[in-house]
Amino acid sequence: MDEPAIKRPRTTGPTVHFKAMQLSWTSLALVGIDNHGKLSMLRISPSMGHTLDVNLALRHLLFLLEYCMVTGYDWWDILLHVQPAMVQSLVERLHEEYTRQKAALQQVLSTRILAMKASLCKLSPCTVTLVCDYHAKLFLIAISSTLKSLLRPHILNTPDKSPGDRLTEICAKITDVDIDKVMINLKTEEFVLDMNTLQALQQLLQWVGDFVLYLLASLPNQGAPLRPGHSFLRDGTSLGMLRELMVVIRIWGLLKPSCLPVYTATSDTQDSMSLLFRLLTKLWICCRDEGPTSEPDETLVDECCLLPSQLLIPSLDWLPVSDGLVSRLQPKQPLRLHFGKAPILPGSATTLQLDGLIRATGQPKIDHLRRLHLGAHPTEECKACTRCGCVTMLKSPNKTTAVKQWEQRWIKNCLCGGLWRRMPLSCP
Repeated sequence: MDEPAIKRPRTTGPTVHFKAMQLSWTSLALVGIDNHGKLSMLRISPSMGHTLDVNLALRHLLFLLEYCMVTGYDWWDILLHVQPAMVQSLVERLHEEYTRQKAALQQVLSTRILAMKASLCKLSPCTVTLVCDYHAKLFLIAISSTLKSLLRPHILNTPDKSPGDRLTEICAKITDVDIDKVMINLKTEEFVLDMNTLQALQQLLQWVGDFVLYLLASLPNQGAPLRPGHSFLRDGTSLGMLRELMVVIRIWGLLKPSCLPVYTATSDTQDSMSLLFRLLTKLWICCRDEGPTSEPDETLVDECCLLPSQLLIPSLDWLPVSDGLVSRLQPKQPLRLHFGKAPILPGSATTLQLDGLIRATGQPKIDHLRRLHLGAHPTEECKACTRCGCVTMLKSPNKTTAVKQWEQRWIKNCLCGGLWRRMPLSCP
């Protein structure tokens, strides 16, 4: 018998092998570059190929999500393994774990868990309308913290609470439906800002006013299929935050009326801010933290039914469906992509569900962070979030310090924590 060959014979044709590989933070994805310069990304099963019980798989993914929430690592590789049927359970269990933490830790993680919930809900057509709510809450928290940071105590080095903390405390204590009676309990000298700064903030203040009007007008339709904004109607914390901002806007409107939100009313004598604050306060009282949540009374619902006949209800610009790949990887089919070219992929169930919420091709675009209208074919270079699809201009058109402070928050990451990509200029 011939002795077996000591060396393995060389195979004919070019061989492909990885030259460099790197695992993701949670070791659920592997990225490698082969000897031909191609970049490959492989999904690695959490159970290393073994079949897991559904509950055990959920617990494992939940643990990894909690790990990323606390450590600050990105959770994109975990989303590769989340199936649409898992989304609802994961969101509920993640919220339960979050509420078990101490109040101080909850405050630190408040925005991160919202971003996680939003990215999870994009994976299932049953929860896709909640994505708009989570992004709106992130935007509301960012606006609230930015506007409160502009307030300065009248006397420096006072051991008292900051103006923002005092605003929250007084608005929570005084449940009066008259906005002017709430306002007189505040030290209005702490709200004095430069006139140019107030005018530069008008777009953000307009969003707050439009959002309050939209929520109140949608209250009578809460029994209908879920619509964007539905979860706000039972969220006492968010409603209280909107109520505080309405008081701040009222005070700033006395200093510079042109910074106030613009409403289209059927009557010239109607005080739109007072009307909305009164209805918002009644809704907030129904679901604030101190007592059990109660249903809005019929009088409040009837008054909200009359809003469309008193004010023009704005059509809010909800975030579009992003063209990210995570939601398209559910069938676990291999995808071949070319660097620098947008992938042509079949529409997902999520896209079909959100058709009524996104702008059609050719309609004017909007800067989602500055709330500026860019036109159908923007002439300024823009960047878009790879996770949520948020669009904003690369260069700032503003010169005031307060607005630059707002824009500095989004240089590295989007509101949802996603990374930016440069958008090509669109041609008419």
